[in-house]
Amino acid sequence: MNFPSIKGIEGRREGKVPELLSVAYDLWTLRLTLSFQSNQIVYVDFGEVEGFRVLDEGQLLEFWDEKSNDHWVFEVLSNGWLAAESRRETAPAITEGGELREYLVAGICECVSILAYDQPEIIYKA
Repeated sequence: MNFPSIKGIEGRREGKVPELLSVAYDLWTLRLTLSFQSNQIVYVDFGEVEGFRVLDEGQLLEFWDEKSNDHWVFEVLSNGWLAAESRRETAPAITEGGELREYLVAGICECVSILAYDQPEIIYKA
């Protein structure tokens, strides 16, 4: 098995991983709402979304190693969901290595995999 290659985008706050509170999608924007234990709310917004899925972190064990210890938002560089989709004969428009990118937002229990053309915008609220 080829394990996913990831690159951290957003570092942990005080060493903590946030809790996923909600997922909202309106055809233009995917908004994830998360909260750190300090009650700080964080929005992670994605535009140009091709797909997303919510999974328990236990379903993504291949992602968790020393590279994932310091971050909670990642770009998946290879061997993730995008790679699996690009191998499907019924999805010829999805190609790993093209403009479409894969991101992973890690929560305490739930995680969100996102296939998008735009990088996420991360907004911290007091």
